Amino acid sequence: MPDIQPTAVLLNPRDLVVTAAQKLGLSIIVVADPEAPLPDNTPQPVLRIPWTTDLDALVEQLHALELPSPVSCFGFGELGSTASAVVNARLGWPGNPPEAPAAFKDKARLRAAVGDRAGAPVAYVTCTAKDELPAAIERIGHPCVVKPVDGTGSSGVRYLADREETERYLAALRFDTPHIVEEFLSGAEYSVEALSTQGGHRILAITEKTTTGAPHFVETGHTLPVRLDASAEAAIRDLVTGMLDAVGYRYGPSHTEIMLTAGGPRLIESHGRPGGDRISDLLCLALDEDVFAQTMATVLGLPAPPAAAHQRVAGIRFVTFDRTVPMPGISTELVASLPGVAEVAITVEPGQRPPEVRQSGDRHGFVVATGSTRDELETNLARAVRTLTATA
Repeated sequence: MPDIQPTAVLLNPRDLVVTAAQKLGLSIIVVADPEAPLPDNTPQPVLRIPWTTDLDALVEQLHALELPSPVSCFGFGELGSTASAVVNARLGWPGNPPEAPAAFKDKARLRAAVGDRAGAPVAYVTCTAKDELPAAIERIGHPCVVKPVDGTGSSGVRYLADREETERYLAALRFDTPHIVEEFLSGAEYSVEALSTQGGHRILAITEKTTTGAPHFVETGHTLPVRLDASAEAAIRDLVTGMLDAVGYRYGPSHTEIMLTAGGPRLIESHGRPGGDRISDLLCLALDEDVFAQTMATVLGLPAPPAAAHQRVAGIRFVTFDRTVPMPGISTELVASLPGVAEVAITVEPGQRPPEVRQSGDRHGFVVATGSTRDELETNLARAVRTLTATA
């Protein structure tokens, strides 16, 4: 009797996810929102189901297909990681317990679950109503950071330096979801990319990041891998693995943001998915680490893909254009042909004025590049950014 081909149910997949499933020889079922754009390599047919708002309909249709084992549902975005865990639990398919991605999604719930298992706890207060914020801010003290418990992409993040700034912030705040007030952490900010399997948690890379700084801390660049001194790396590894153990995370990539303070690493937040801002691409470009293929292979009981073949350095830099004039039409072909450049994109439509950058979705464009050394990478990125902005 021939072996049954494993099946991967993919929720709104990126092109890299589809390619990874194809390389593993999986039977692929793509599920997409009715209006969601899909990559050119998406196999047909596609199940168009409003899964982000009607998970019951998705479970019902997948149940009706009577798919033979092994089969699992995979979502590698913020919504998809949570939805896929629920689908797998309800259909008896392998995957993370729903409690794990639910803890990542709620920053207060994550802190409560982790406690002191990931280093010194960060002081915080959860507020379910706007009128609770003044007392919470007074309790934490200035400076502090306030943000929605379920926010992503720096949306709603605000640094409050003193009482005057707090009064202005509260007067303008539209409070439509619980918020968390946290102590402000000072130091160097990094993210940690990890991959979890039944055998444990493996740290893939430490990623250096830059941000706009206060008050919104929107990310402006990432570089990986970076090396820190041995004691710092060991402390970071312990923090991340302790946190992942605490929430019961069993399968797949995670992206954990930490602040390396004078007293050691402190947990900012974590996500049960690959890092955004093309970090999963940077892992492939620099280290041959395909987190999508490795996750699907592990969950479906297939041999793991070959170990990484080379080590380079990869990075992404976000660009800002003149906000006082409408965006011109810009060709990216010249920048894409420059040494080391892997991807270039402009996210502002021609004729529109570039927005003020207050959250990740406001950024104007980006360049992804590689180099054999950190110096070569920085040279390639600087040349690409300079060329791109000079054509505006």
